Amino acid sequence: MSGTLSAKSKASVPDKPNSDAPLPLVSIPGASPTRLNESWLIISLEKAAARAGHQQWPIAPEVAQAVLYYLRHDFARPKIERDTLELILRRSLEGIGCPAIARHFELVTSAPSINLAALAREAPLEILFYHRLAALVDEKVSTLASVLRLEGLRSCVLSLTGSASWRTSCQRLNDEIVHFIRARAQTLSPSLLELTIW
Repeated sequence: MSGTLSAKSKASVPDKPNSDAPLPLVSIPGASPTRLNESWLIISLEKAAARAGHQQWPIAPEVAQAVLYYLRHDFARPKIERDTLELILRRSLEGIGCPAIARHFELVTSAPSINLAALAREAPLEILFYHRLAALVDEKVSTLASVLRLEGLRSCVLSLTGSASWRTSCQRLNDEIVHFIRARAQTLSPSLLELTIW
């Protein structure tokens, strides 16, 4: 199969026994390889469609699924270069009659993250912490509007409260931080889908 997916192959993807085959890792210059997933492709397609003037583009999930099917079953390598993946997507979009979206397509940055524990060490006072956190959320959400990964939340809370063990005040601050991040992120990007906490 070539890098272009026809409308026919997009519409009728047959079942195969190895449908759970792993998707390739995407090699991105200057970053660790990241496992490709459907939501990443859908977000990238929707952003390209928006740049091409289509604020609503309901077939993005179908296009993403067709490309993922090809990568699972016909792409024999464990890694794919970002440029190669973008070329496959552009050719696929051209093949189904969407050249304007193809011209705007680029893979968005994978899920951004904020290391809250490191931030608490750098800004140990709550007022400084929230000021720095707001700037980080503004920066990170602009790179990918669907998911934001929070790392080290528990350690962050213990550091800011000066506690050695988890107490009621820790849970209250924990909830306040999550609420603050969610509210600010959704103000910047109403399409934010989730916060993942590591």
